[in-house]
Amino acid sequence: MNYIGILLVALSLVACDEEKPIASACPGSGCVCSGSACTCDASATCNWVGNATTGCDANGGSCTFKCLDQNECNGTCAGSCSAECKGDSVCDLTTGESGSISCEQSECTATLGNSGSISCGAGATCHIRCSGSCSASCSSSTCDIQCASDAAPASFSGSAQCS
Repeated sequence: MNYIGILLVALSLVACDEEKPIASACPGSGCVCSGSACTCDASATCNWVGNATTGCDANGGSCTFKCLDQNECNGTCAGSCSAECKGDSVCDLTTGESGSISCEQSECTATLGNSGSISCGAGATCHIRCSGSCSASCSSSTCDIQCASDAAPASFSGSAQCS
């Protein structure tokens, strides 16, 4: 094999060996928490669970989760929580009762608990599912919502709600 052939084989092996970044658990490496507030580091992939440790579980309490800078974030909370997804991030978040999500210039998939809310601002793409009553606003963004009784999501702009 000549020098060019060896180089091509080596490059193909390197390209095939690329790995997806490992998600950081919050709190943990790549996800800084202070009390009940957690923020995913820039360009990090984070998994967040609102529980007794992070301040919001099925018994109540509140906590916050922020994905602000080209993050890939997945998270759930059983209690009341708030989350921000901004800065070209991709978020898949589930809230408990009375949870809230803000999504701007990002792609958000949100499952809202009873009395939950979401605000989708400039440049956002929001896919919203409600397990009970919820409210949603969609301004300068692309949104769809699916209530618990709906067979499929419906596109909307302005405001929407499930009861």
